[in-house]
Parts: sequence; C-alpha cells; structure tokens
Amino acid sequence: MTTQAPPKPRKASPKKQSAGNTGLKKKGSGSKKAPAQPAIAVRTQADWLGLAPALDGLVHQYKVPAYIASDPIQIPYRFAENPQACELVAFITALFSYGRRDFIIETVNHLFQMTDQDPVGFMESFNPQRDGKRFKHFIYRFNKGADLTFLWERLQWAYREYGSLEALFEASVAQGDYSHPETTRLKAGIAGFTNQLLGNAPAPTYGLKFLLAHPDKGGACKRFNMFLRWMVREDADPGGRVDFGLWKRALRPAELLMPLDTHVMQMNRKLGLTSRKDGSWRTAEAITDVFRQLCPEDPVKYDYALFGFSLDKRLPEELLRAFPR
Repeated sequence: MTTQAPPKPRKASPKKQSAGNTGLKKKGSGSKKAPAQPAIAVRTQADWLGLAPALDGLVHQYKVPAYIASDPIQIPYRFAENPQACELVAFITALFSYGRRDFIIETVNHLFQMTDQDPVGFMESFNPQRDGKRFKHFIYRFNKGADLTFLWERLQWAYREYGSLEALFEASVAQGDYSHPETTRLKAGIAGFTNQLLGNAPAPTYGLKFLLAHPDKGGACKRFNMFLRWMVREDADPGGRVDFGLWKRALRPAELLMPLDTHVMQMNRKLGLTSRKDGSWRTAEAITDVFRQLCPEDPVKYDYALFGFSLDKRLPEELLRAFPR
C-alpha cells in the first residue's frame, strides 16, 4: 500500500498595494502602447504646382495599356465591345477588388465562369432559386454565395427599371438631398445608388454591407470611386487609354474622387498631400483637392502616378527631389 505525501502548504501571496497610496508608478498589463504616428508635413500650393511636371511624367509612364495586364480592369476589358456588358462586369469587378490583385483576378474570373461568360444574359434571366445554387460554395474573404445571389437579383432589377447603371446613378444624383453643404453630386449619386441597390433597406449581410459601402458612414468608398473612374474618365490619346469613358451624362471627370487605397495613403504620408491619416471620405476629398490645383478638369488621373510609383516600390525621395527648393 502506498501513501501520498501531504500537499505542500501554499505561500500566502502578499496583498497588492495601491499605487496611489504608495506613490509608486502603477505597472500596466504588459502590453506596450503603439507609438503615435508622426505628424505629416503638408506641402503648400506652390510646392504642388512646382511638382506638377514630375507628376505628369509619372502619369504618362504608368497610364498605359500595359497597366491593364496586371490589374483587375483586364476583366471588363474582355467585354469592351459591348458597353452594357462592360459596365456590368466593371461594377462587379470593382466591388470585389479588395485584397491581393492576383487573388482578385482569380476570384472574379471564376465568378464570371459561373455565368457561362455571358454576364448580361445571366443577369437578365437570373432566377434566385434556380441560379443561386451555382454560388452555393462561393467564398471570398468577407463574401459568400448568398451575397452574390442578392447582388445579381438587385442588378437585374436595376437594369429592368433604369436600363443601365449610369441611368440609375444619374437618377440618384437628381434626387439627392443637397441641404447639407458637404453633399456633392458625386456623394449624392453613390448614396442614392447604394440605397436603391439595397432596396432602401439595411444590407442583409455583413458581406453586402462591406461590398456596397455607403458614403454617409464616412468611409472613402474606394471601390465605387474606382468604378466611377473606369466609367467616367476617357483618355484622348488612344496610346494611353486605360479607363473606358462609357458614362457621358452622370458625372464629369472633374467631379471624381481619388480612390483611396493603401498605395495612395502611403504616398500621402511621404509627400504630405494632407495632414489627415485616416482612410475616410474627407481624406479622399483632401487628397483630390490637391490634384485639382494641378488639373481641375481631371484630378484623379494622378491616381496612376501615385499607384504605379508605390507599386514599383520606388523610393519617395526620388519624387521629393522634384519639389521646388
């Protein structure tokens, strides 16, 4: 028969003393506070006007057809001969343009394979009970098959009701509430378009709430603004054509807003476009306002300069040297 040793008595733990009573500095939980980001040194209008030649050179360098081959815009380009298909495919492609570009292209290509490469015909005859089954196993980050079923059904409604996405956007601009001084035609258009596509009801899933971002929530609506750049901008030089310029009535290029992605924000921190550090609608407006000083009629063409420069991992100092001394 074996016997167990009696348990060792526990040592009494000393009572914690109040830091306030002892004058000692109270220790934290061990997690270090993240260092504050340094303030962004904002440039003057004269600085930006002096930098214009260098930025224009970057636009011409990066806004070229070769850009299409590595960008999600390559997908709607396959439908460029059919304006309705191009508009529809561009909208869906833009919505899913979050994450790594190679994953985006792979995912959206797979999505249109599930429509038998006939997105217009699929949309026009879409039946949620019958065709929603195709997307049963679809998953891309925040989005699942149910989001696609909802989206196709609502796009079918939009085309039946308005004939095109441009007409829906144009009606949203006309019906906008401009009582608030910060409401622009662009903002009213995105807000009204999004409300109508959601059926004037809250998004039924988080994935749809993410896909159809609303400007009244304060976000930059990067993907919708990128879609608008594709649809509204039109390059006069065919050799530098990237954007489609299909929309002739809803907006002018001068009204567009810079699509605010990580590349633009990185360049902002280095170049001092604005002192704002958040990815908000106001930050997108502040950055676009800088480029309106350089080219009032087409400020978002500089998206190519910032995106391409950052994507190529070129050192910001290379561009900073072009600032006037």
